[in-house]
Amino acid sequence: MEFEGLSIIIPTKDRGDVFVKTLTAAYNAITNISAEILIINDSKINNPIIPKDFNDKVKLINNPKSGVASARNLGAINSKFSNLLFLDDDILISEKNIFDLIQNIQQFPNSAINFNWLYPLELTENIQKTKFGRYLIENEFTSLKGWNKNLKWEGKSVFELDLVASYFLSINKENFNLIGGYNESFPHAGAEDFEFASRLKKSNIKGLCNPSIIVWHNEEDRVALLPWLQRKERSAETRKIAVSLGYPEMAIIASVFKIKFALFLYQIKSTFIFALKLIPNNKLFDHLSFKIINMLLAIYLYKGFFKTK
Repeated sequence: MEFEGLSIIIPTKDRGDVFVKTLTAAYNAITNISAEILIINDSKINNPIIPKDFNDKVKLINNPKSGVASARNLGAINSKFSNLLFLDDDILISEKNIFDLIQNIQQFPNSAINFNWLYPLELTENIQKTKFGRYLIENEFTSLKGWNKNLKWEGKSVFELDLVASYFLSINKENFNLIGGYNESFPHAGAEDFEFASRLKKSNIKGLCNPSIIVWHNEEDRVALLPWLQRKERSAETRKIAVSLGYPEMAIIASVFKIKFALFLYQIKSTFIFALKLIPNNKLFDHLSFKIINMLLAIYLYKGFFKTK
């Protein structure tokens, strides 16, 4: 099957330099192929910086709606090529990634494809210097494999997975339109991926992961505790929406007492955050720091899922 071109769709919202690095890497990656980059700006207060000499292949579109699901759909509507690549605004790709992707698209038609991801080496080295950074490393939140411990990783072989994710997701436009795109009921990133992947599977469109091809997940602006917790809270809100849409497996199950206790602890969360700051930034105390972070994670998740309007 002949490759005609690639539409790279990057939703973004107030990511500053992180976005610029992503865009620059993507632009350099498509120098020698027929491709376009669609930047879907989800911010209502800022426009992302796009270098003027990128205008030959980059188009900026402001999202009149709100949320990453609607941003991705808008990108697909405005794309001119039949091959779509959804890319998060903190993923760094290379020209080799693109050539590998073209091979995978041709080898595995009628599929949605993920590549593996890791934190950049420099970022991993930097976060080792902080309590929270060491927590991320200890819990393997710095790699796709760490986030998906239930997957049966098969060395370097491409394998099928139930739940593709949108950080680096290749799919042809026909299949994307067939399942109706992303569900715009989700106001934030999170469970919209789960719901999208579930509909892919029901439509017999295979989800694949190529573990031997690495892209870099550059979350350099999101390796501080409080913003990370706030994102987890928003993600938990999307899980509640997924449950309402008929996906009970996304529910957080807990007793009434546990829910009320977690919501009470949320009200005094600043106390625990202050206590965490008092703990010396020394690996000898990481066990205690990690316990407090785990507790904070739990109460933020409970707050997101169980809060009422």
